[in-house]
Amino acid sequence: DNFNRPDGSLTGTSPTPGPGGVWTDHSGTTGDLLLSGGQAVVQHGTPSEDTHTLFAGQTTGILEANFDVTVNGDSPISGGDYEYFAHFFTEGSFNFRSRVDVVAATGGGDYTFGISSGTSTAEATFPVDFDFGETVNMTIAFDLDTGIGSLTIGATTVSGTGAILGENLDSFALRQSDSSNNETVLVDNLVVTQIP
Repeated sequence: DNFNRPDGSLTGTSPTPGPGGVWTDHSGTTGDLLLSGGQAVVQHGTPSEDTHTLFAGQTTGILEANFDVTVNGDSPISGGDYEYFAHFFTEGSFNFRSRVDVVAATGGGDYTFGISSGTSTAEATFPVDFDFGETVNMTIAFDLDTGIGSLTIGATTVSGTGAILGENLDSFALRQSDSSNNETVLVDNLVVTQIP
């Protein structure tokens, strides 16, 4: 999905160029996860909608989602409430896998990313910092045969520590919530693939 559609609600629109199911609300206030300027806008804070796109269920191999992320905020990420903004799941369930979130920087940057196989708290933190306004290309993956989620940026991969087996994942989701900083995450150029 390149998100190159008119500004407004992401929910109810079809991925362009596709394939992929219509973006469908599964939690929160319908219509407040927005498209703007050809990107999906995940806003932590007042907006609350979570929405997903459906694909054929996968039970083996590695499920990957590659996309561009630009994080913006008023001050470097701090505190301890880091909310995940993207993940795989099984539609109609709470089987959220490979949750990625924005977490406090480990050096001198504004933030970095965390990844979890299946919990709501990052199990591993990416070892490189990033700056607000910088576009980062990332791949989140879930290995259905080992039950491990991972995050890859450039040549570096970090993996979750939990192993969750027996999944049938059929959706990629974007999520809004409240976090310590209520940062904005812009998502673009989403490609979901399955590796046998």
